Amino acid sequence: MIRLYFAAFLVLMTSLSPAIALSCLRPDAVRLYEQARDSEHSYLIVRGRLDLSRPAKTPDPDNPLPTFNPANLDGGALTSETFGVVFDERVLVLATCLGPWCGSAEGIGGERIFAIRIEGDLHILDADPCGSYNVPWSKESEERLLECHRTGTCVAPEF
Repeated sequence: MIRLYFAAFLVLMTSLSPAIALSCLRPDAVRLYEQARDSEHSYLIVRGRLDLSRPAKTPDPDNPLPTFNPANLDGGALTSETFGVVFDERVLVLATCLGPWCGSAEGIGGERIFAIRIEGDLHILDADPCGSYNVPWSKESEERLLECHRTGTCVAPEF
């Protein structure tokens, strides 16, 4: 009988593991900036709005290939002082999955701060399950990001 309970416990734990495996950090503009700055890839930090040209395709968690969604990003790119360079470019939203959790271009609305990866002539917005490459814009988050960019004093938000 103990073996039966133990076997049931193991089955239960393995079936629950995907439900408890993904843990995402709260979106934060400074963390986004530091992640892009410290990456081996080249990034542009852009404040703006994403406009999908057609309904977003969602990736299939059973297919390892990402889903591409064309979009237009209209806003300002980060310079040495502010988001001062006009950015009106076509971007590819690259939606990927991590196990059963998938990112999507769906729901990326309103004014946001984006980390746009540069690959040759392509501008890519990675859309992972945690939404790690874009955060909602706020005056406070922009001020902290600019302070971090200008001075190296990178302050985490108080949650």
